[in-house]
Amino acid sequence: MKRTWRFWGALWVGKKISLLLRLLGKKGTTLPGRAALKINPYMIRDLAREYTEGIIIVTGTNGKTTTANLLANILRTSGKDFAFNQAGANLVTGITGALIQNTGWSGKAKVRLALLEVDEATIPKLCEQIKPNVAIITNFFRDQLDRYGELDTTIKLVRNALPKETDLILNADDPLVAQFGQEHQHTLYFGVDRTPESKTQSTETREARFCPLCGAPLDYELFHYGQLGVYHCQKCDFARPQVQVLAEDVHPEEANLKFRVGVTEYNLALQGYYNLYNALASITAAKRLGIREQEIERGIRRYIPQDGRMERFLLPNGQVTLTLVKNPTGFNQVLQTIFTAQSKVVRLLIVINDLAADGRDISWLWDVQFEYLGENSERIQGIICAGLRAEDMAVRLKYAGVPERKLRIEHSLEAALEQLQAMGSGDEATFIFPTYTALFPMRALLEKRALTNFALQSDGLENRRREGQG
Repeated sequence: MKRTWRFWGALWVGKKISLLLRLLGKKGTTLPGRAALKINPYMIRDLAREYTEGIIIVTGTNGKTTTANLLANILRTSGKDFAFNQAGANLVTGITGALIQNTGWSGKAKVRLALLEVDEATIPKLCEQIKPNVAIITNFFRDQLDRYGELDTTIKLVRNALPKETDLILNADDPLVAQFGQEHQHTLYFGVDRTPESKTQSTETREARFCPLCGAPLDYELFHYGQLGVYHCQKCDFARPQVQVLAEDVHPEEANLKFRVGVTEYNLALQGYYNLYNALASITAAKRLGIREQEIERGIRRYIPQDGRMERFLLPNGQVTLTLVKNPTGFNQVLQTIFTAQSKVVRLLIVINDLAADGRDISWLWDVQFEYLGENSERIQGIICAGLRAEDMAVRLKYAGVPERKLRIEHSLEAALEQLQAMGSGDEATFIFPTYTALFPMRALLEKRALTNFALQSDGLENRRREGQG
């Protein structure tokens, strides 16, 4: 296809802005992408033609960033080069900017494979311009109702937008995701046999109580968390599909998860069963791409948590784990994780903002099972509530049964971090849970104070030395 003046103008303007941002020491793909799209609204379409080895997208409510980063680590381990919006800018502007960064001034792509994290609401706009070769769907949960609307609306948008030719990688344990396999011939499913926390009954908030095909109630043989589990419809033949990539022998340790897929043992440097699903999604996609089992295992084992997804920092007064919270199901899993994998006393800093990117409506906090903290209050050294809605968070915890003497309010992030560090002896398990707009400011504060971005990096180097990799 002949390149027009719009293409060249958009490319060069985008690249000049990207270069200027780098010279200023700033990261960013959104601004170059926004400027490029003003000149050429079809810039993604024009750039995507260069990716002859394929375009992989990752979408869903929770786990997009971690799944994409895990898959990226596997691809790098296998020696593949690819374009990637690693900064997490998953709207149209960010995706455009990432593709521009991976395109030369001559208009030629530097690589032929693209891995893109995509916001659910962006899928229709993206698929107007490209046809992804592979789409990974992690899960669907209620998230920022003021932005996305009802969950059924989000699911319908994604389902109607994905081309029928796209190969799907689906979470078999989530009926809201598994239903997509009814309309696509080329589908691979991942799932979990059971976890130590799986139950035959559940009181958790869950999104799928009824069959997505006929509307009859769903029966569950096993709940993993939320609506994820082993299910079947009482009326029609809709049920958890046959799983090609199944995690078995799942057991958490203090800082990681171990599980088996087939005959291969995996060791994941992340906590939380929700991260088990992220790993399975990346493993399934890697298998679809033809990557060898040994390289997949190595990519998972060498993964270092980053960007506030169970990311660890070593501070003068102990190790701190930073992880984003943004909706009830994700927060529930994080709370369960901090008590499941260890026996230490814990200290917490919870930062709740209500800016546009967080969701203006914070009523979702009342759907989080903070009662879990109240029931385990003897193991809590203290909880600091920070952010724009610190008082709301403290009130929610009080009603959940957390003793008032263990609650503090501090709006300043820096002062809150200082208080957290001063609390206790440093032997406690320490966690910081921010909403989105507080994540990167808090991460910057932690990086400034950190002795190191935790020992996992040196562990990874040691592993590579043992294997003769460097």
